[in-house]
Amino acid sequence: MSEEAGTSRSYLPWLVVVMAVVLAGGVYFSLDRKINALQAASVAQGMSQPANDVARARQTLGRLEDTVRDNQASQQKLADEVADLQRRVASQGGERKLLSDQLGALSSRVDALASAHAAINNPGQKRGRP
Repeated sequence: MSEEAGTSRSYLPWLVVVMAVVLAGGVYFSLDRKINALQAASVAQGMSQPANDVARARQTLGRLEDTVRDNQASQQKLADEVADLQRRVASQGGERKLLSDQLGALSSRVDALASAHAAINNPGQKRGRP
């Protein structure tokens, strides 16, 4: 059950990254369409809007593009950190497996020594003497 929980947890950061990218992309394209619609409306009205509004819209779009780039860089950094954590967890799993194998081997040696000790202390029982 813990492996299932670990697997679902390993997908969670990726799901968050994908959702953030989709959300940022949706916001970017939505604002881009709104700006394009405003520009088209100003052209249709014979440039009745001042050029100042268009300049402000372009500045806003530039800031939004910068924000999207910053978000993408943050997401990439987060993805790299998640990958590093996954590598560490996999490495620790290998180490735990090795320790478990060594413990099993040590346990079988202790059992063999205990059997040998019992055989030495009770030699009559092995030969069938009462």
